[in-house]
Amino acid sequence: MLSTLAHMGMAMHLMALALLYFLAAPAVRAARSTWLERRLVPPADNSQSLALIVPLTGDAPGMARCLDSLLHQPDMDVDAYFVVRDEADPAAGIVRKLMKSHPRLRLVFSGPAQVCCQKNHSLLAGIDAVCSSGRPDILVFCDSSHEAAPDFLARLTAPITHNHAVLSTTHRRVLPRSGIADACYFFCALSVQMLQALPLLRQPWGGATAMRTHDFFVHGVDAVWARGIVDDFTMGPYLQSRGVRPTVVPEAALLTRLEPQTWSGWWAWWLRQLLYLKFCMPCTWLAATLGVLGLAGLWCWAAVNLITGGVAGWLYLAGLAGLGLTFGALAQEPLPAWRRITGFLIMQTVTLPCFLATWCTNSLRWRGVSYKAGFDGTVKHIENTE
Repeated sequence: MLSTLAHMGMAMHLMALALLYFLAAPAVRAARSTWLERRLVPPADNSQSLALIVPLTGDAPGMARCLDSLLHQPDMDVDAYFVVRDEADPAAGIVRKLMKSHPRLRLVFSGPAQVCCQKNHSLLAGIDAVCSSGRPDILVFCDSSHEAAPDFLARLTAPITHNHAVLSTTHRRVLPRSGIADACYFFCALSVQMLQALPLLRQPWGGATAMRTHDFFVHGVDAVWARGIVDDFTMGPYLQSRGVRPTVVPEAALLTRLEPQTWSGWWAWWLRQLLYLKFCMPCTWLAATLGVLGLAGLWCWAAVNLITGGVAGWLYLAGLAGLGLTFGALAQEPLPAWRRITGFLIMQTVTLPCFLATWCTNSLRWRGVSYKAGFDGTVKHIENTE
């Protein structure tokens, strides 16, 4: 009986991964084309004004290049607001240098967060600065560590300017370096991007989001962010409960040139993403826990089967290796077969204890700050850990 259940479980796991690939690979290929093809920038629709708000901190390698790419959007009517905590933040110096060649760029100081995460606090400070100069038609929110193509803003906002949506979003393409931990990071980010492409799971995750300013305030997103542990994970489910679903624009995908990853750094990043699921979508997190526990049991059975010379375990491992090759072929640049297989198998394996680790804490650590959060996605306590 146990053997039959294990065989069924292995088959279902492989089929679920294959189905995910079948449904989501077209969107991933569309996003990949953003950085593989030389495309003409579509004519800009300047009938509606835009405000680009980017929270940032530190002076990570490549940040200046990413920020500069966000500002090079030909013929777009956009004012940019780059927000840092205070003058002591090294990011302030980067922004001041960019301001010399970008007159419509403004530097905003947010101060330290008191009741929400620092990123949300910075976004709200940027919105305040935007509205003090008059409300634009569309708000665009983006991180500081992703590179934008010249047609990024035109494509991201097209569904809104053409009145097809009030909320549009895109993900990012991760360009890994040569390490195995980098490949694991790539597969994690790819899995989120592929889940975003599924109609039932469309959320404004991990890249950039645009929304009509009127609807942003009508739906009270600012009030949600004012207590939130994160921006996109709180925004998506909240707006969905109000009947607002994002339009995903894979062709507007950003590019993340990944810095070399350590194993601890990758684990910490992946744990944060899974904690966001716990805090902001607790019912989904609980349901996923059952799947994780089942998969953990399945992997234990497969390991025993391999050790004892069974055939089913080897077939299962071969199936996962084949899927690693297939999923890895969606990378922005070719990855060696051994890195695709190794990275995919390690990511699948380590995700299990990483997910189970979310049961051990209600605190999220980021850049020297620990945020204790509730199951409604709100911050309950903030503590500096440096």
